Amino acid sequence: MKVVFTKGSGKYGYLKCIRTDDSTTETQMPEQGIAPHDMIHFIVEKTLGFEGAFYGQLKAGANISFTMEHNETSRSAYNSIETWQTESIVESLQSLLWSSSFEYDDFSYLVNEACASRKLTKPVISEIAFNAIKEKLLTMNKQWQSLTKGESVCEVF
Repeated sequence: MKVVFTKGSGKYGYLKCIRTDDSTTETQMPEQGIAPHDMIHFIVEKTLGFEGAFYGQLKAGANISFTMEHNETSRSAYNSIETWQTESIVESLQSLLWSSSFEYDDFSYLVNEACASRKLTKPVISEIAFNAIKEKLLTMNKQWQSLTKGESVCEVF
């Protein structure tokens, strides 16, 4: 699935997913001065191979909406633990991106706290996986910040 992140007016950008069958789903995404939340989701899910979280569901045919409109295939792809672990990881990475401190121990602590607050088991994320996420996130954050209105970053999930 092709994933397109387009810079908007500063308040909202746009996310569009184009599946291999050429069907699409798209939505506005809040811009926040750093890589958008949905972009961080993409990086985490792709790097960790999470097929049951947000992008896996979209790839399987779900449509982006406030409640995620599912079809039978996307509903079967859904993994609630992966989905909420991903959310915990993304929130932790956003905090690190805002603070400009990217240490593995800080990341582990934040993910542990976010998962504990949701009563989830903390996912096992090695320092190697963290560094891969960190490298991709810093690269895409820099790309995003250099875009002007209407320009896009395209990736494949």
